[in-house]
Amino acid sequence: MTNDLPAQINREFHRCIVGSNSEIETLNEDIHAWALSIEVPIKAINSVALMMDELITNVVMHGYKKNSEGEIDIHLQLIANTVAVTIRDNAPEFNPFLIAEPDTALDIDEREIGGLGIHFVRKMADHFSYRRDGNVNEVHFTKTWST
Repeated sequence: MTNDLPAQINREFHRCIVGSNSEIETLNEDIHAWALSIEVPIKAINSVALMMDELITNVVMHGYKKNSEGEIDIHLQLIANTVAVTIRDNAPEFNPFLIAEPDTALDIDEREIGGLGIHFVRKMADHFSYRRDGNVNEVHFTKTWST
């Protein structure tokens, strides 16, 4: 009896990067290549990449304060028509759910600085969570698309 099933595709992506903005562009390119190889719709992976860029940039700029010795662990997994993303870092604790939602009705010049990126991720992700495990921040989000 022959097995007519296609070869197992790599439904997971894992990368550990140093806490530097210079790593983000290459990471973004690699994630796009992975997603396209497993036929994730471009609109979905663009959304995932934008959210990841925001979250990872926050870790680099605010968590590690440009200390490139800090590491960021990134894991993506395709589950049916959902990309699940987990980002882990050892920066000081930062719970994005403790940040007040910005008042987007105000004129840009009247708004407080900060918080728009986290607001953006909260609205764009289908699921968004945070936990602190010892000295590790862990952010998890998902993005689902229609089949």
